[in-house]
Amino acid sequence: MDAPTHDVWRTLLRTAVHAPSPHNVQPWRLRPLGPRDAELLIEKRRTLPQEDVTGSFIILTMGLFVETLRLVAAHSGLAVDDTLVHEPAWYAADRLASVTDELIPFARVTLRPDAAVRAGVPLERIAERRTSRLAYAPEPVTAAAVERLAALADEWGHRFATITDAARVERILAWNIDAVFDDLNHPPYRDELAGWIRYTHAQSARTRDGLDARCMNQAPLELWLAFHASAMLRWPVVRPWFRRRYRDQIGPVATLGLLDGPFWEPADAYATGRFLVHFWLEVTRLGYVLHPYGNLVTNRPTAARVAAATGLDRTWLAFKIGRSAVPPPSRRRTVEEVFA
Repeated sequence: MDAPTHDVWRTLLRTAVHAPSPHNVQPWRLRPLGPRDAELLIEKRRTLPQEDVTGSFIILTMGLFVETLRLVAAHSGLAVDDTLVHEPAWYAADRLASVTDELIPFARVTLRPDAAVRAGVPLERIAERRTSRLAYAPEPVTAAAVERLAALADEWGHRFATITDAARVERILAWNIDAVFDDLNHPPYRDELAGWIRYTHAQSARTRDGLDARCMNQAPLELWLAFHASAMLRWPVVRPWFRRRYRDQIGPVATLGLLDGPFWEPADAYATGRFLVHFWLEVTRLGYVLHPYGNLVTNRPTAARVAAATGLDRTWLAFKIGRSAVPPPSRRRTVEEVFA
């Protein structure tokens, strides 16, 4: 491939690689076919089949990446056209398990000059977006910010709801802790997630992906014990200590956020990923950060409790939202590693 072909995509990817992904797995690969066309692929080993049985999360993740690429390309006056290779349901875990190739075609992506394209998001905001697991300020998200985020969600066919009542917040956080501990004692889930934990700086610097202990706001030893001695989380004496420890690490939570809408069918997840990029970047613009609590929606008994307590039966993201100190950035693979 000649240098000019790569140069166009390299410029876009320098920022687009900052798109979020579950557990920071970064499953996207890009194969330039020319200065305006590329093949977007999924790296099979970076999927999460034990958690993502239907494929909705991998579809969401690819939507996050393509929409981020679209926002970056707008700064060069380029529109991004994308055509999926398969129907979204094709990417369910059982189908991917039967695929022998390590790189799975996902979409054809084309850059197109368009005078109507406007750069709506500063490039630096894409890199500034954070998941923060640090302690948050005790003040709730302002009514004006909630109104703005709710309006944005509505534009995309979703609902943004908040919980600020302290007792309700604590009850849901307790459910989350129980779900985390129970899931860590479910071997398929635990073992899949354990492969993405980076306990040391050296590990994180080498792989440039995964869940870095320095970003998790947890001591590496405690993190290691949670995954390699998870049976302790069931012991009557040890479990309460870990519960208190985990809750203390979360810190004050004045506002819980919920996003409810079309997601659980893979056909809906791609557009939902596009929406999530805009929502998260607007959170950043407003001066807030968020921290998703995945187990509240992926642990089905817990998700049912949340639905009963909130009246929202299509919640696909639950998170704390507020202001925190600037958290450490999670690492990203290099542009050259993303090229296929």
